[in-house]
Amino acid sequence: MPLGGMGPAVIGILCFEVLLSGTFISLRVAVRNSSAKGVGVDDWALIVTWVVQAIFVCLMIVSCIYGFGQHNVDLGNPDKRMATKLELAAQFVVSWAMGLSKAAVGLFLMRIVVKAWHKVLLWFWIITMMGWSIMLAITVFAQCVPYESLYDERVPRQYCRLDLTKIAYIMCSWSAAMDFFLAGFPWMVLWKLNMQKKEKVTICVSLSLGILAGVCGVIRTLGLGVLSVTADYLYATAESIIWTSSELTITLICVSVPVLRPIWVRILGGTNSDRYYKQSDGSQGLVTIGRMRNSRPRDTEIGLDTIRPDVKDANMTTIGASRRNSDDGSERTILRDNQAIQRTREVTIAYEDK
Repeated sequence: MPLGGMGPAVIGILCFEVLLSGTFISLRVAVRNSSAKGVGVDDWALIVTWVVQAIFVCLMIVSCIYGFGQHNVDLGNPDKRMATKLELAAQFVVSWAMGLSKAAVGLFLMRIVVKAWHKVLLWFWIITMMGWSIMLAITVFAQCVPYESLYDERVPRQYCRLDLTKIAYIMCSWSAAMDFFLAGFPWMVLWKLNMQKKEKVTICVSLSLGILAGVCGVIRTLGLGVLSVTADYLYATAESIIWTSSELTITLICVSVPVLRPIWVRILGGTNSDRYYKQSDGSQGLVTIGRMRNSRPRDTEIGLDTIRPDVKDANMTTIGASRRNSDDGSERTILRDNQAIQRTREVTIAYEDK
C-alpha cells in the first residue's frame, strides 16, 4: 500500500524528532562521561527513554506503510488490521516513554536539590506519572476482551471493562501539569544554592522551555476524543500521534541542555576546570590573581562543572604596590626599597603519615 494522507507527514516529523532528541542525548552522555562522576541514573533513564522512542517511531513508520494516516475507505481490510495493530503497539510503547521522560527530569533535579521536602515532592511526581503511564499502556490492549477485536473486525467483542479515552485524558492532563511544574520548580529551589549564576540560569531557562512540552500535552489532551472515532480511526489519530512525539522530544531536549553548558564554554573559550579569580585590597593596593583546580566533584555535578567544589590546591601570585600619598601622584615611589613590587607564591603541600 503506497503512503498517503497524513502518513508522509507523520513519518517525516517523527523521524526528525527522534534524530534531534538522540543528538542532544548523545552530547549529554558524552559530556557526562568525560566528567569525574560519569553517567548517572538520570542519564540512563534518558537513554532508555530514547530507545523506547525509537521503537515507537519504527512501529509508526511500518503502520504508515500499511495505511496509517489515511481514510478507512481508501484501505483494504488486511491493511487496516495491520496498520491499527501496529498503531496500538506504538501507543503502548510511547506511554512508557512519556513516563520515563518525566522521571528523567525529576532524577536530574534530584541530583541538585538539597532539601528533603524537595526530593519528596519530586518523588511524588515521578511515581504518580509512572503509575499513570503504566496504567495507560496496559489499557491500550486490556480495554476490551478479546484484545484482537480492537484491530480485527472478524473477532467478536465480548465486553470492554476499561475506557481508554478517560484514562488517556487523566494521564495526558497529569503529564501536562508535570511539564508546567518542572518548568517553574527550578526557579524556586535552585536560586539559593551554592552554584554559579550562569549554571542556575542555564538550568532554569532550559527547563522552563518545558512549558512548550506542556502546551503540546494540552493540545494532545484536547484531541483525545478521536480515540473513540472508530469509523475513521487511522486518519483521526494522526495528529494525536504527532503531538505526542513532539511533547516527548521537547522534554528530552530541555533536560539535556543544562548539561551541555561545558561544550559552549569550550567553544567560546576557557574551561571549567581552571577558574581564575581576582581579588583586590584597596587599602594596600594589593591584587591577588589565583588559579584554582577542582577535585572530588560531588553528586550535584552537572556535566564538567561542580556546584559546590572542594578546592584542594591553589597557586596564588600576589602582586602588590603600596605607595605613600603624594601631591603629584607620581608612580616612582613603587620602585623604592621596601616599597618595590613584591611577588609572593604560596605552595600547599599535602602528605600522609605512614
